[in-house]
Amino acid sequence: MASWPSGARWRFFCEHPASKEETDDLCDYVGAKHRRDGAYSLKGRTLASLHRQMSDWHRDLAAIERIEAMRRRAAARAQPVAGAPAQCSAWDGSRLQDWEWHPPPKEAKAHGEWFSIRQLKTAEDLVAESRAMHHCVSSYATKCIAGNASIWALRRKALGKTERLLTIELDPQHRAVQVRGFGNRLATTDERKILERWAKAKCVTLQD
Repeated sequence: MASWPSGARWRFFCEHPASKEETDDLCDYVGAKHRRDGAYSLKGRTLASLHRQMSDWHRDLAAIERIEAMRRRAAARAQPVAGAPAQCSAWDGSRLQDWEWHPPPKEAKAHGEWFSIRQLKTAEDLVAESRAMHHCVSSYATKCIAGNASIWALRRKALGKTERLLTIELDPQHRAVQVRGFGNRLATTDERKILERWAKAKCVTLQD
């Protein structure tokens, strides 16, 4: 059974009885969530909501494994020595460097505000972005592994909280082919200004 504070687990399953097999599966899921996010809590959750989250988790794990299998096959074909194992779980991606911008105090909308655009180069990052942003960017893994596209994520951090804003697809010529927010929405005017600043700094071409 996954490691999880016994008191919290005991209280939850006293209030939400389940079979031993079901309890073990849910504890595995909760343990995995807690390892990734120490603040994760069972407070306010129901057995049904936990099951839905666990199902999403299993689907994400399966998607990550499919992408990883593609990456391993591509890496094996590229290995100069036959049978040599790939040493990294990330694909090569674009040579563009990640970018950060700290607005001057007069422009910042909150204390310590900053923006970053970083490339997503692992199956886990791509699937997490797809899940959080409610779009299908994880299906672009094949293009990324082949070097036909790169995926970038715009984040905003302020007051200790990081917010996902946009997901960006670049082609090999560093042209922004797609820019989408949550649920495939278009960029806002303020987000567009951040993109323009990034594009100027990194020689990226944005579409009108």
